[in-house]
Amino acid sequence: MMKKAVIVVGKHYVGKSKTINNHLKPKLKIGKRKHKFSRNGQEGFILSQSFEEAGRDVDFVVSNYSHYELLVLSARPANESTSCLDEAESKLKKAGYQVNMVYVSKTTDNMHYDDKADEIIKYLDK
Repeated sequence: MMKKAVIVVGKHYVGKSKTINNHLKPKLKIGKRKHKFSRNGQEGFILSQSFEEAGRDVDFVVSNYSHYELLVLSARPANESTSCLDEAESKLKKAGYQVNMVYVSKTTDNMHYDDKADEIIKYLDK
């Protein structure tokens, strides 16, 4: 089976973690503080806090979690000076992942976040 990674992309405080924790995780039937999930016979792992906010090293994340078939991560947009997005995409592809971006924008409409969670699941299920 193909390894897939989704990177939830958005500026600081737009709702990347909200999308993952409040909308995606319930659809995956895991608690807000859980990270491991199973989907269609594949094992997955979620890191809701962005690389930049958590101060996570991309090499560390890829080497520690690349045994999972599915990954959901988050990052700031590539046009931000501190962004790890391009590096993360490149290193995930080298590790054998097909990578998809889901872009989140600031809104008071929870349907936006729910739709983004559905978009993530649709990609994971391809």
